[in-house]
Amino acid sequence: MNTPVILTGAGSFLGKYVLKELDAKGIDTFAVSRKATTILARQGLSSRIKPVDLDLSAPELDWSPPLNSQYRIIHLAFDRMASGDSAHGAEINNSITRNIINLCRNANISAIVNASSTSVYGTPKGGLISAETAVQSPSDYGIAKLKAEQRLAKAAEVDSVLSVRLPAILGREAHPENWLVRIARAMQQHAEIAYQSPDFLFNNAVHGASIGAFFIELSQAASPQSAAFPVGAATGPTLRDLLMQMRDRLQSRSKLVVLPTTSAPFAIDNTAAESLGYKAEPIEHVIDRYLNDLTDRSL
Repeated sequence: MNTPVILTGAGSFLGKYVLKELDAKGIDTFAVSRKATTILARQGLSSRIKPVDLDLSAPELDWSPPLNSQYRIIHLAFDRMASGDSAHGAEINNSITRNIINLCRNANISAIVNASSTSVYGTPKGGLISAETAVQSPSDYGIAKLKAEQRLAKAAEVDSVLSVRLPAILGREAHPENWLVRIARAMQQHAEIAYQSPDFLFNNAVHGASIGAFFIELSQAASPQSAAFPVGAATGPTLRDLLMQMRDRLQSRSKLVVLPTTSAPFAIDNTAAESLGYKAEPIEHVIDRYLNDLTDRSL
């Protein structure tokens, strides 16, 4: 029997993938977002997906689910801190984390699958990043994500918090600041592409559909001890070959120009995620799926 889910950030890019998969798997879900009712109406989901119009950054929440079920939370809601006011963004994210902990207390929820970010690592000095990699000078956003991980994991109300440290997420409506999204857009305009480390075995991306399915698998499995770990694609061709794949698929005339390497690139070690059932998708498949999203006008 499926465990009901409370999905925060239901209106986000990743949230839309998670909602679709939750519905397909027949999992009763409360979809939480400021405009959840409007968002769900556009997606044509079944009645098992129930909208909850709620601002998780409010001083207090005025909602909790019925207490006749044991819920799991898939927590995607987070301010990207892109306004330039880091202090305000941090305050918003602190409020969201506080309200999630209070929701767990009020509804007796003991397990959370939390969307975190590889930005918590800051500036690794090349090699592989893993669950054990030390944090080195993260950005304000990375610090906020790390603090949220730690507060959730330390909360007495919660037994299990799995913080999945996400790399770039590709898919339809992927964030425009994503490096591969910018590369694809530039190739569509036949612009020159300058890049570094052509022989690097790049795996720092996942597709929204695949990672959404993994989040749901975690929400339905027996709750392990709290952990924070990165996920990425399965390593495949070199970065040069991947960019050539993109150029050919987009029928682009972009020239690829290799620049001197100024900092060592890093890849992602999927070992910890794989121990929890993660099946890494080959990076060339991830990119091909994204290019399908980008070029299929029927979507």
